[in-house]
Amino acid sequence: MARDQLSSETRRGVDKLLQFSGNVGGLREDDVLGVLRESGITTLKALVQHALALPPPAEPQPLDPARLLAPARPAAGDAPLKHRPPQVAVVVDGVEYDPADITRFDGQMLTFVADGSPDRILAYTDDRPLRAAVWAATSLGAQSPSAPAFAGSQVTQGEVQMFEHHFYDGDWFWCGARQGWPDLTEVRHGTWPGSDWNDTISSAKPTDCLVYYYEHINFGGIALYAPPGIALDDLQRIGWNDRISSVANHGNGRR
Repeated sequence: MARDQLSSETRRGVDKLLQFSGNVGGLREDDVLGVLRESGITTLKALVQHALALPPPAEPQPLDPARLLAPARPAAGDAPLKHRPPQVAVVVDGVEYDPADITRFDGQMLTFVADGSPDRILAYTDDRPLRAAVWAATSLGAQSPSAPAFAGSQVTQGEVQMFEHHFYDGDWFWCGARQGWPDLTEVRHGTWPGSDWNDTISSAKPTDCLVYYYEHINFGGIALYAPPGIALDDLQRIGWNDRISSVANHGNGRR
């Protein structure tokens, strides 16, 4: 079977199968053998050697709260900033724009804020007040900015869970409070070469933590802030599907 006939979904399914997962519907024997062959695995011994040779998984890094007081920055060597139009209105510094008009701000750093509204996404050209409020909430125990009531919602406590598909479907991984994943290209998504979490997140469950998602590694580029209790069930709707390269979970101020 030619390499280009094997989709990423097929490779992901084979990976789940080899982890003895039950969520692998639709696979054929040829799919499994094809993925193994393209990785040079043609014997049971080779399969065992592959498993044993895997590098240890990456670990999340502790966050320095003081970095919140630094301004948002593009990553080194970035191409000119281009904003991805969402499917909903964008409210920039209090002014509402049609989705396509977000391109007016190309070349300008923005920080987006999900406020739970089904028909808009907020954005700010100057996020220093927001960052100072998040720092105060997580470092001094002040009230979290834009924190909604949690009654009636399923809110994860002390960590955030992120998914590969919309509406919390598919594989997932976690980021604990006061920890960050600075480079999602190093966070393994399965066991096969080239399978990582970079530009893969499509939804994230609500959490009691204050979480920043970044377009580039090392917390660089355009940012999306999710206050406590806010569900990101469809990142495509707000223009952030398969766009996240680093995550910072600043916790909730409780120790």
